[in-house]
Amino acid sequence: MEHELFIPKKINVDESLLKECTTDLEIKDTIRKIAVYRDSDIIIAELDDSIVYASDDNLFGIPYPETKIQFFEFIKENKKLPYKEIISLNNKFHKIFYYFNVSSFTNRAKILALLVGAGELFGLFIIWLFGSHKSKKVLKPIYTMTTMAKDITIYNMDARLNISEAKYELKDLAYTLNKMLDSLKTDYTKQKRFVSDVSHELRTPISIIDGYASMLQRWGKKDEEVLNESIEAIKNEAENMKDLVENLLFLARHDNQTLEYNMENFYIDELLNEVIKETGIIDKKHIIEHTITPNVLISGDKNRLKQAIRIFVDNAIKYTPPSGKIIIKSYKTDTGISVSIKDTGIGISREDLGNIFNRFYRSDKSRTRQTGGHGLGLSIAKIIVLGHKGKIKVRSKLGIGTEIIITIPTSIPN
Repeated sequence: MEHELFIPKKINVDESLLKECTTDLEIKDTIRKIAVYRDSDIIIAELDDSIVYASDDNLFGIPYPETKIQFFEFIKENKKLPYKEIISLNNKFHKIFYYFNVSSFTNRAKILALLVGAGELFGLFIIWLFGSHKSKKVLKPIYTMTTMAKDITIYNMDARLNISEAKYELKDLAYTLNKMLDSLKTDYTKQKRFVSDVSHELRTPISIIDGYASMLQRWGKKDEEVLNESIEAIKNEAENMKDLVENLLFLARHDNQTLEYNMENFYIDELLNEVIKETGIIDKKHIIEHTITPNVLISGDKNRLKQAIRIFVDNAIKYTPPSGKIIIKSYKTDTGISVSIKDTGIGISREDLGNIFNRFYRSDKSRTRQTGGHGLGLSIAKIIVLGHKGKIKVRSKLGIGTEIIITIPTSIPN
């Protein structure tokens, strides 16, 4: 008969059956029937463990009645699993003991373990099957991104990842990679243009030097005028090349973040007066006007700031016709000291205004050799001003002139 686990409800059923018995014989017969039905051995004992009834008169090889049986020894020796409950019998409380064969539980446990194991294997197979399909679906866009990334070279930098087909985090990854590719393309384009511009800037003076060297070789020894002209031209072009190399070194240090400033406290009005005095000595073709606020102490690299202001002043002179005005002012603001360099020159178009600080940029290509310079001055001046936590504002109108205003804080944090 199939074994059943006992719960208090079923104990109550057995207790009801026993209460219907009126004689010991009926009780013993009922106990035997319950034992057969429950597939167990049954003992009923008084509260002091004195056995009153048993489903088998010779249960466990011990004749009954027998008092104070060591039930746990039965478990150990006969591999029985006991279940004990208190019942009322003949208006008196008794203990009822059920003993199940452990082997039946063991067999059931083995079957259950096999079923659980088989279920786990089946579950793992389903997970693997589903996971394999899902992983292919998830990895497909990654494979596509990898393939496309391999196709991107310096000769093909226009390819971009398809963001619309990506999902969730992959969409963010694709967007980030596209932004990185945009930056790389921009930097590579700048680098190509930079190399091209440097080559162009060097080719012109080298050609001039080579030409005058040939003149010296042919006629310089006999013609003093040719000799002096050639020496002067070679010297000027050598100075231009030296300036170009120094500017390129400055930009390289800035790009490599190795550019250093020698910070000191000084009066910026004294620096401005020096620039104004030197400009008046060098340039006699323009009218220099100035209004300088005295005794303004700042902290900065005096030589670098003088270089930046000199660049702005020289630029104003280059693009202002003779007899035009160059107006230099300084005044205090809430955040520091502002310096204005204003001219009455040709002005800058709106299209060119956003590019004047780009390297090698010139708004008027035809005036390159006439005005001099390499198109690096304003880039360097901007780097110096920003390196002092300053700001630059440019106002310009074609045919009227240009004003550049730089603002330097009077207190600069390290």
